[in-house]
Amino acid sequence: MEDKLRYWRHDAYLKNLYETAAFWGNKVVTITGDSNDVFWLAQIYYNMGQYVRAQKLIWKLMDTSVACRFLAAKCCIKQEKYQEALELLGEENPFADRGLSLVRNTEEGIQLEASMCYLRGYAFSQQANLDSAKKCFKEALELDVKCYEAFHELVSNHMMTVKDEWDFINSLKYEEQLDREEARFVKINYISMLKKYEHITEIQEARAELEEVWQLSNNIDVLLSRAEELYSQCRFKECFEITSKILELDTHNPACLPIHIICLHELREKNKLFLLAHELVEHSPDIPVTWFGVGCYNYLIGQNDEARRYFSKASTMDSHYGPAWIGFGHSFSAESEHDQAITAYSTAAKLYEGSHIPYLFIGMQHLQANNLLSADEYLSTSLQLCGGDPLVYNELGVMYYQKLNNSAAIDCFKRALILVEETKCRPQIWETTWMNLGHAFRKMGDLDAAITYFQKVTTLTPPSPSALTAIGYCFHVKEEYEEAIMYYHESLGIRPADPITQDLLERCLEEMILLVNEEKENERV
Repeated sequence: MEDKLRYWRHDAYLKNLYETAAFWGNKVVTITGDSNDVFWLAQIYYNMGQYVRAQKLIWKLMDTSVACRFLAAKCCIKQEKYQEALELLGEENPFADRGLSLVRNTEEGIQLEASMCYLRGYAFSQQANLDSAKKCFKEALELDVKCYEAFHELVSNHMMTVKDEWDFINSLKYEEQLDREEARFVKINYISMLKKYEHITEIQEARAELEEVWQLSNNIDVLLSRAEELYSQCRFKECFEITSKILELDTHNPACLPIHIICLHELREKNKLFLLAHELVEHSPDIPVTWFGVGCYNYLIGQNDEARRYFSKASTMDSHYGPAWIGFGHSFSAESEHDQAITAYSTAAKLYEGSHIPYLFIGMQHLQANNLLSADEYLSTSLQLCGGDPLVYNELGVMYYQKLNNSAAIDCFKRALILVEETKCRPQIWETTWMNLGHAFRKMGDLDAAITYFQKVTTLTPPSPSALTAIGYCFHVKEEYEEAIMYYHESLGIRPADPITQDLLERCLEEMILLVNEEKENERV
């Protein structure tokens, strides 16, 4: 009879009929008293959300069963009793003395020791002890490379820099734990999911192997890897096409939604962002990305107070949700509230200690406030964390330009454009960098070089009136007035009410008339 009861229990459990599973599971526990049956009943209670009940059931078994101790710790985590969970798990890895290069896992599953390290790390992360959390997540992967939760926490929470991620993932003992083919499969999956600022070729090769060898071209994670690459290159339209495909395959995918929302914002798709935010509020009001989406919509339409309210709601639901803090900072930045913006970005920097983005935004705020010393400090930190983002070099160039160090500014702008060329992103995104480079050459007195870079901007569609005015000004300084007037008129044809261009045109006409009069006077003499 007990074998039949176990079968009914397990079948009901697999069908998510938890009340049925608990009913028959309770009977088999009473009949046998077997610790394994007790564990399975506790597992059913856990999945029913009855964490205290599950914990009480296995309390007497925790000293003899590691699996029961692990389940009890999971119950504590669900109740947000993180210190109690750590007391059950131990604050240090008790298996570390055995060495992390364990023998091959013959059971083919995920090592329980690795799962415990992951859970220990999660408890530390919820206590904001990020250094200990990172150590535990790394230990989990060293014990078992298949423990994806640990990898996900490290990567999605930006716990490591670009270089640290790459070095760590390549240091794992895949072939000591798995067959060669399995080891390769796990490794290339992880490589495809790393930050997309460096080692782009290796990441693309890993993704191509997943698509061609393993027929994973329509897999959510492989598509998301491509979307992240396009996003890092500011190719928002192409990124949006892929994120849309992902959400068709997997509605409300939590990893895809933030990127999809930001793409809608960057593409100024107000209606689509409104509809998505409304849908999320209706179907998923209990997750922070929903209110992040609502905040982004309000930020897009210029309702910064409302945006802050929703970003705050997202961060209240999950204080570790970095995108909400970044959005919070942007809403203050839009109103030139530099101190409040820096505070919000600083919170994001504490949460995402391996990401260069918050430090970049803090540096940009200090630049706007003309605090060049602080700007230098934060932009340099951002560069140390990630040397492959062209935006960092652009902002460093702006800083040097403001410091009147034009040669250093030119070097930074050129480096930014080299990185842009490598990523093959749309040139319109980096129009500002071409303009900055032109102005730096103009300040150096190299007007011909400045004109060359400004003209690169005028070839884009639509043509930039600022670039046309800048070219006109260079010819103006060279006293080639007819050329200058032509460019000023062309600029005013696009932006008629621009006071700076109108003023320059008037001065140019006056100087040209003076020059003509002087030439006539000289001829008379």
